Amino acid sequence: MSPINVARIAHIVLFVKDPEASARWYAEILNMKITARAGDGPYKGGVFLSFGMSDHDIALFPAAADTAIGKEAKGREFEHIGLAMAGCDMEDLRANYAFFRERGVEIAEILDHGVSVGIYFYDPDGHMLEVFCQNVPLEGGASQAELNRNEGQANPITL
Repeated sequence: MSPINVARIAHIVLFVKDPEASARWYAEILNMKITARAGDGPYKGGVFLSFGMSDHDIALFPAAADTAIGKEAKGREFEHIGLAMAGCDMEDLRANYAFFRERGVEIAEILDHGVSVGIYFYDPDGHMLEVFCQNVPLEGGASQAELNRNEGQANPITL
């Protein structure tokens, strides 16, 4: 039996031509709040947005110059889909990691975001997904404040 216990789809990360322009659109059209802007590092130029409770519901990352955007880019238009784990701690993540390894699931990386720790992996078609444990409570804006404080940075870790 699988130890994976997903509570909900938590966020999606999209590649866009201009993260700042897209963030303005999401804020104006969908009433989203910008919770953080990524500083230096692998997410540089990224913008994180929330509908209110989560540290981010949608993140917008700059598309590589050779990445097509639009209908012709099917399968390359998003970076990953985040799946929040129910009742999760580091031991649960270790069990998930072992489960993935036993079944030959390709692991991309394991990152500590400060607000959460996630295992990034690929489905059979090459789409990246993340299962993660939320470390900082969503209630009261704590996770938004932490994501903003650390500028959306993530540190690779091992399980």
